[in-house]
Amino acid sequence: MLASSRLYSFLDHKNGFNIHFLEGQKLIHDLVLLHPMKGQGFSYFRDTFLGLMPIIFFLKPGESLGIYIDSETPYFRLKIETNSAGHTRTLLLPLDFNLFPERITGSMRITKIFTSNKSPYTSMLDLKNVETKELMNQILCESYQTNSEVMVSQVSDQAIMVTKLPPLSGNQVVDETVSRKEFIKKHQSFFNDVFDLATDDIEKIVKKFEDSDFTYLGSRQVSFYCPCSEERMVLNLRGLYSQDIDELFHEKDSIEIVCDYCRKKYEIKKADVLGS
Repeated sequence: MLASSRLYSFLDHKNGFNIHFLEGQKLIHDLVLLHPMKGQGFSYFRDTFLGLMPIIFFLKPGESLGIYIDSETPYFRLKIETNSAGHTRTLLLPLDFNLFPERITGSMRITKIFTSNKSPYTSMLDLKNVETKELMNQILCESYQTNSEVMVSQVSDQAIMVTKLPPLSGNQVVDETVSRKEFIKKHQSFFNDVFDLATDDIEKIVKKFEDSDFTYLGSRQVSFYCPCSEERMVLNLRGLYSQDIDELFHEKDSIEIVCDYCRKKYEIKKADVLGS
């Protein structure tokens, strides 16, 4: 049985870097069950999902994040919603999408919701023939404005995000001259070893990093969770079809509704939508 997926955080204090390791084997296993796609379409879904998930690290307690990709060339819609607790849901349309696009043209919206009454932060990014593997890095650079880079494994369902920490005034311990590219090049063999290990065992993962002089900061569980419910479905239908209830039900007393995210089925009664 696979262990729950986790996002681990480590620190290289000497060079001033955070390393965030996503162990996502259980996530991808569950993704297969939720969205039974095949071929290149699922491969794209998997790579993009693993590449985007490490961004959870930047969420403060109670915050949530939505990433919405509207690609026109090729045409598809990808939605990923997550929060600081690691609760995640995702959707790729059309359901029979079966491509692995090397480049994408379209737009991407990032919406961050805060715990206070503060208005959500939204940023829009244009995607002009952008390489698929650079989507996450574009978000980190342009929306989050961090000096970060994500690598997705092709041998295990895992990913690593490297973040260069901002300089600390007067700190003589940290070598701030090491660039992100230099750091990744120097540690590429180690990162490959981590991916090749392909383990979901917490102790083995932590030991692997600590043996290479990374300080373990902690981890959080990442799992699929959908807040859908029969009540929410009824309210949505009531709002969308307030003037077309009879047409929606086609002389039936109830209809079946399937949640796009978790594929759960609901039997919705006409009387409930009418509020009677």
